Amino acid sequence: MVTLVISGIDQSIGPGDIVGAFINEAGADSDNIGKININQRAKKAEVEVKWELAPKIIEAMDNNQIGGVKVQIAAKNPDDLIDKEIINYYNKFYQLVDLERNEEIDRHKLEIKYLSARARQAKGRALLNLRGKDNGNTFGHRPLVKFKSKYQGEKLAETQITPGDLVMISLNKPLNKNNPTGTVIEKTAYSITVAFESSPPNFIYNRGVRLDLFVNDTSFQRMFSALEKIKHPANEIEKSKRDILLNRKKPEFKSEFDLEIENFNHSQKNAIKNSLQAKKLYLIQGPPGTGKTLTAVEIIQQAVKNGDKVLATADSNTAVDNLLELLAANNLKVIRIGHPIRVNKKLREHTLDEIVLEHQDYLKAEKLRDQVSDLINKQEAYIYPSGKYRRGLSDQEIKNYAEKDLEKHVRGISPEVIEEMASWIELQEKIDKYFKKIESLENKAVEELITAADVICTTNITAGAEILENQQFDLSIIDEATQATQPAALIPYLKAKKTILIGDQQQLPPTVVNQEAAKNGLKISLFEKLIKTYQNDFSSLLKIQYRMHRKIMGFSSIYFYNNYLKAADSVAKNTLSDLGFQLENKSCFPDKSLKAEYPMVFLDTKEMKAEERSFAGSNSYDNPVEAEIVLDLLDRALKSSLKEEEIAVIAAYKDQVDFINQHNKFKNVEIDTVDAFQGREKEMIIFSAVRSNQDNNIGFLRDLRRLNVALTRAKRKMIFVGDSSTICKYNVYEKLLKYIKKSGFYYKL
Repeated sequence: MVTLVISGIDQSIGPGDIVGAFINEAGADSDNIGKININQRAKKAEVEVKWELAPKIIEAMDNNQIGGVKVQIAAKNPDDLIDKEIINYYNKFYQLVDLERNEEIDRHKLEIKYLSARARQAKGRALLNLRGKDNGNTFGHRPLVKFKSKYQGEKLAETQITPGDLVMISLNKPLNKNNPTGTVIEKTAYSITVAFESSPPNFIYNRGVRLDLFVNDTSFQRMFSALEKIKHPANEIEKSKRDILLNRKKPEFKSEFDLEIENFNHSQKNAIKNSLQAKKLYLIQGPPGTGKTLTAVEIIQQAVKNGDKVLATADSNTAVDNLLELLAANNLKVIRIGHPIRVNKKLREHTLDEIVLEHQDYLKAEKLRDQVSDLINKQEAYIYPSGKYRRGLSDQEIKNYAEKDLEKHVRGISPEVIEEMASWIELQEKIDKYFKKIESLENKAVEELITAADVICTTNITAGAEILENQQFDLSIIDEATQATQPAALIPYLKAKKTILIGDQQQLPPTVVNQEAAKNGLKISLFEKLIKTYQNDFSSLLKIQYRMHRKIMGFSSIYFYNNYLKAADSVAKNTLSDLGFQLENKSCFPDKSLKAEYPMVFLDTKEMKAEERSFAGSNSYDNPVEAEIVLDLLDRALKSSLKEEEIAVIAAYKDQVDFINQHNKFKNVEIDTVDAFQGREKEMIIFSAVRSNQDNNIGFLRDLRRLNVALTRAKRKMIFVGDSSTICKYNVYEKLLKYIKKSGFYYKL
């Protein structure tokens, strides 16, 4: 039942009048009307009615009459009128995003509150004893401040803080809600430079300033805004896309059309054609190495040829830059929106911040800024009308007194001071007019550039920026869609008439920090939700991969892709020998493992004392024995003509990555977690599984998508180091071991 509130009733109106009006005017049945409570003093009544009848009653009775009295009627809670399926989706994801937001904020705040400043600095999440210095302006006139140690010539402490991170600046009170935040744009051994959106407070130029890594709340607010559009769509596009999301309305195809595409395989051509033919929605599943991004770029090119305005997004800046680079190479009018420091240096010429500098209206605004600067300098010669000088006088009163050529004091203020304050105010009024004109010119320049662009490239979150608020697109294409949470992907999804999502639900899901949020659905991407509903009719699978030797690919194809995934002829038989790799044919395990004829290798530690370790207070693990094996393999591979840049080591756990890095002497060999290496590739990959225990506990290796990512990073050689007695208690790992024994090389250490 929904409670309706009737306002404007008088004492003559009783329950019978209300029921009669609802029956006669709105066609209600008395069985659909519940409790009626009348408050004569407030001239209001509350009436319970069935949900499906409530909108009809409001439409018929609002500003109509009951018992000859004009009344107003509305739902007590407007959300009660929304379909339960819609409100349940909204409530669920609002709560999940709020959990994640609070987790992120609490982690930083709790650490700031309970850790000493030096302990947080030791963790790499704070820098202490700094002093800020004005460093001019950067992109879009953002003020720059360079922070150095207050002790001259002292290096900064080692830190996790890197360019692109959001940081909070404080002096003595690190949890003060008014502390400014900014974006790191440069870091050296001796300084860290931060860009602010507006002029920062003066305290940052004092000695003893503290800088903390902090959470970016803008991302969460934009997700909340996208969810509001699910509940209250502002236009037909948002309503239609919402209904498709919730399977209240089916997507459709346009009529068949001919499309000539060269240099793409059959599955790619099929995906491109179907995507362009779809009216509202299409999904493309792209397993590793199948050319997802190239396919996305071709779709965008074809859409632009058809006159479409395109929004191209991805969850990470790196993925957006990959799209941008390919689109720019194809001579499309493309603009990258987002903080330039988070954009690859070689691509910054395509950012809005760079392009706008050449626009005629922006150049006019710059000339006005110079004039404003002169006026501000002139202001310094006059007294600023602060409280102690103006003594309650308004700006207009000060100007009026100044015009009277006073000889006496006014409220204890001398005529000279009044004249100076009036001069300051008049200059400020001119300055305000200039800034209004500057803002208008800059907004006009930006609007013209965005309107003229064929493609706007941005992250999913930045697609919700104010600069794009009133922009609508014919097509939004979301790359790496399975790495984005639903609320994040909804931002670009709701901004276009049609959306194409490209991803792979068999690879790793979005990163979610809060365990309750993850458990309750925040890790289920928009791609994964939609493909469960529309896989049969509105999705395509890319089936040819151009990365791996066929035997490296084989297990993932069988287990994760129903054996549909095939290796292109150009890579199917590629081995290390093609790179001039040579061994001395020694009988030691590294040489046997590195033989080119074995693209897949399993080094089994089950008969070694190779137990995992976990330190107090850590949820991560390392395995020193596996680390030693990995380092031996690296040493031997690099002595046999492989280059450091051709090899990567990936591990299931961050502590193992840290341990190997501490003992690694090869600075150009990348060592990282499986999660961080998703989307990357190397000629040779060494994977450390880490887990080895009596309980057969493999932790988040149970998420088989992590296994799929680990197995599909290598082009020519994949070496798996692990304890089969622990991990192979799980069916899929047992099958993997059997596969490698049959198709590759198995060695028991």
